[in-house]
Amino acid sequence: MNSYDLIIIGAGIAGKATALRLAQLGLKILHLAPNFDPDPHCNDDLSWDSRIYALSSSSQQLLSDMNVWEALDHRRIQVVSDMRVFGDSGRATDELHFSAYSATVSQLAWIVEASHIEKTLDTASQFQGNIQRITDSVSDFVSSKEGVTVHTKAGQSFSAKLLLAADGANSPIREKLQIKTPVNDYGQTAVVANFQCELDHQGTACQWFLDHGEILALLPLPNKKLSMVWSAQSAHAEQLQQLTPEALSAQVMSAAMGSVAQRFGPLKMITSPKSFPLRKLKAERIIAPDHQPKVVLIGDAAHVMHPLAGQGLNLGLRDVATLGKVIEEKESFRAIDDPVLLRRYERSRHGDTDALLFTTDQLQKLFAHPSSFMKNFRNMGMNMVNRSPFFKRQLIKKALS
Repeated sequence: MNSYDLIIIGAGIAGKATALRLAQLGLKILHLAPNFDPDPHCNDDLSWDSRIYALSSSSQQLLSDMNVWEALDHRRIQVVSDMRVFGDSGRATDELHFSAYSATVSQLAWIVEASHIEKTLDTASQFQGNIQRITDSVSDFVSSKEGVTVHTKAGQSFSAKLLLAADGANSPIREKLQIKTPVNDYGQTAVVANFQCELDHQGTACQWFLDHGEILALLPLPNKKLSMVWSAQSAHAEQLQQLTPEALSAQVMSAAMGSVAQRFGPLKMITSPKSFPLRKLKAERIIAPDHQPKVVLIGDAAHVMHPLAGQGLNLGLRDVATLGKVIEEKESFRAIDDPVLLRRYERSRHGDTDALLFTTDQLQKLFAHPSSFMKNFRNMGMNMVNRSPFFKRQLIKKALS
């Protein structure tokens, strides 16, 4: 039976980044997933991935530390220099404006296609001789104080000191470990698509809070393109996906009382819409219980949040960075599967994760509340924060971390 330092399950960005980061520390990695290939997008200027992420400074730093950031095609990356958040009152004064210039930073975020990040991680991993990739699925695993053994559906077996589960929000590994994972279903579905716009977006990301708790975000992409994330009530989301490209473009332009069309001009949809359900999810623990040690949860397997803050991937990449730091800075006498190290990782992640999930969840509830009192309260609050340079700087500082 082949033996490794770590077995990583899952081939999303978090799984691929974890494999590369830990391999760069000299660890022997087995990376196991049913499919490693990202969606066949991101090949030329006419083909853009509708799965878009806003990367924070901490995510950019991690990718840079792994020599991945420099390898990305920066012609496909859009720097966000301004962000405008509009309330649902229709008044121009109920707006939050965040400016990189006012905050004395170079940018607020970078907008990058998911498949572009994945492909670049794939290329970097090919140069790591201590990463072995196997296309297969886990059928079972056994964990003990001595380590973990993974059995695959193809009949193969592998052993390692540690198992890292980056197998997504519906993590079978987490389920088998019976880790309690409360789920809050928002009753919403995110509809995503890309558009060509006529007017220059000037590197500005816009977000509108709409009626019925819906949220429309338009993120800038290079060459006058926009990425849409419409967090809609599930029935409305289904209707949006059934529209023709022309009808959906018209629907987006007319949103927020025509503010979209006024800001960006006519829109033309250039990618087919996709969707995913919205929920809040957090595993009560991100290392396995004592009776089944040697398993760690990473990324969506550990936590899922509403996209209104655009921090989901950033949170997962901070998992990767923290785990890498804990292992890199471990005492020389500790093995990588030492329970002290695993608890150190878990403690380091709980505070950050809890705070971000709580804040995002409360904001979603605040803007979903139907009462006129709450509507006036939240829009007045936005106006007050917008008038306070100090509060805005603090919000930007937190978002960039």
